Amino acid sequence: MTSVTSEEPRRERPGLGDVGLALMAVAAGSTDAMAFLKLGMVFTSAMTGNTVLMCIAIGQGRLAAALLSFAAFASFVVGAMLAAALSGRRPARTGASLTPLFVLEIACLAGFVALWFASDRSKEAATYALVALSALAMGVQGVTARHINVPQVNTIVFTTTILTVVVSVTNALLRSPGLPFDTKRQIGVLLIYALGAAWAGLSIARDDGVYLWLPLIAVIGAFASYAFAGKMKPA
Repeated sequence: MTSVTSEEPRRERPGLGDVGLALMAVAAGSTDAMAFLKLGMVFTSAMTGNTVLMCIAIGQGRLAAALLSFAAFASFVVGAMLAAALSGRRPARTGASLTPLFVLEIACLAGFVALWFASDRSKEAATYALVALSALAMGVQGVTARHINVPQVNTIVFTTTILTVVVSVTNALLRSPGLPFDTKRQIGVLLIYALGAAWAGLSIARDDGVYLWLPLIAVIGAFASYAFAGKMKPA
C-alpha cells in the first residue's frame, strides 16, 4: 500500500515524458503551419483537414491542388507504415525502444531542411518532395505518440482530444471540484500545438527562417527527453 501511495503524486506532476509530448506537439503545429503557408495550402500533419482540402480541390476541379494533398496523405500513410514496421508489435514505452522511430522522423525532417536549401522550390517536383518528407515525418510521429500511450493524447490528431477535454471539463463543473491530471495534460498539449502553429506563422511573416528549423529542433528535443526519461526508469 505504501509504495502505491508514494508513486501517486509523481503521476500527478508533469515529467520528462510530458516535455517530450509538448515538443512533438510544437513540431506538428509548426509543420502544419509551414506546409499550409509555404507549400501550397496543404497539411502534412492534420490529415482530417488535409482530406477536406483534397476533396474541396477535387470538387472545384483544381487537380494540381488535389494531387498535392493526396501526396501528403499517401506519404503520411507510408510514414506510419514504416514506423509500424520498425516498432513491430511490442509497446514502445521507454526512450531506448522509441529510438528507431525518433531517428526515422529526425532523418525525414533533416532531409526536408536539406532539400529546402538545395532545391529550386519554384519547381513542382521540389514542392512534392518537400511535402512528402514532411508528411512522412508526421506519419512516423503519429505512431510514436501511440506507442507512448498517454491516455487520449496524440500530438497530431486533436479532434478526439478536444471532445475528451470538453466532456471532462463539463463533468468537473457539474460533479467534481477539479480537473483530472490527464485532462490538464490534454489541454496543455493542445495549446502547445496551437503555439507551435502560431510561432511558425509569426516566423513566416517575419521571414526569419526559424519556421524551417522549428520542427526538427523540437523533435530532437523530444527524443532527448524520452531518452533521458528511459535512463531514469528502474531496470
